[in-house]
Amino acid sequence: MTRPARAQHAQPLVIAHRGASAERPENTLAAFALAVQQSADMIETDLHPTRDGAIVLFHDSTLRAENGARIEIARATLAELRELHAPGATAGQRIPTLDEALDRFGAAIPFNLELKQSPRGPYPGLAAAALHAVKQRGLLQRTLFSSFYDAALAELRAHCAAARIALLIARRNNRNWRQRAAALDAEALHPESALANAALIEAAHGAGLAVHIFTVDAPAQMQRLLRRGADGLFTNHPARLRALLAPAAGGIIRPGG
Repeated sequence: MTRPARAQHAQPLVIAHRGASAERPENTLAAFALAVQQSADMIETDLHPTRDGAIVLFHDSTLRAENGARIEIARATLAELRELHAPGATAGQRIPTLDEALDRFGAAIPFNLELKQSPRGPYPGLAAAALHAVKQRGLLQRTLFSSFYDAALAELRAHCAAARIALLIARRNNRNWRQRAAALDAEALHPESALANAALIEAAHGAGLAVHIFTVDAPAQMQRLLRRGADGLFTNHPARLRALLAPAAGGIIRPGG
């Protein structure tokens, strides 16, 4: 499959990192609802499978029970996880499933679904299950899949030539990103902010990749990265970035603008 040219947007994307996570517990339906209210363009969230085949939205592969014990998500059932509160959540706010998030918000806002892995390696079948959930709701073209793990994205690509893929890179795994992105037929590069200098952004654009940078909360850093040509920023403060991009704020002068 030939990947389409890099998408051009009138403004950089406001990507709500785990929802509006500076104001609501991260990766909860409340955080996603606030991101929608704050006019984010996309919600980023993290996927882990449970022992009984559900996909839950949580950053780490483990969480802490009330007795202090660490529980590995992949070795627990959904019912067992429902007994636990998401970190920082109030009573009644439980770890959501991918199905719940897509059913409630999938028509309202696109998602960036990050494929995670366990301490022992990739989750067998996670990519296929996530893809099924997205396709079942007619959301394939609105959904971007990302991962630090090339194998997870390669599995996704093997299942669906039309899946939209972004390669995540950080200082620990940024080698050969051009070749890796090309092998995955990725449409975007998601670099850690410390890597996102002007040369990397220019090189990614030259390779036909959009550049969405994580995680950026300070207004001065937002402005700096946008001026370098970032196509979007992941932020815990979507309202802050939206206000910065508003015409009344004067907008951002982009390269060549």
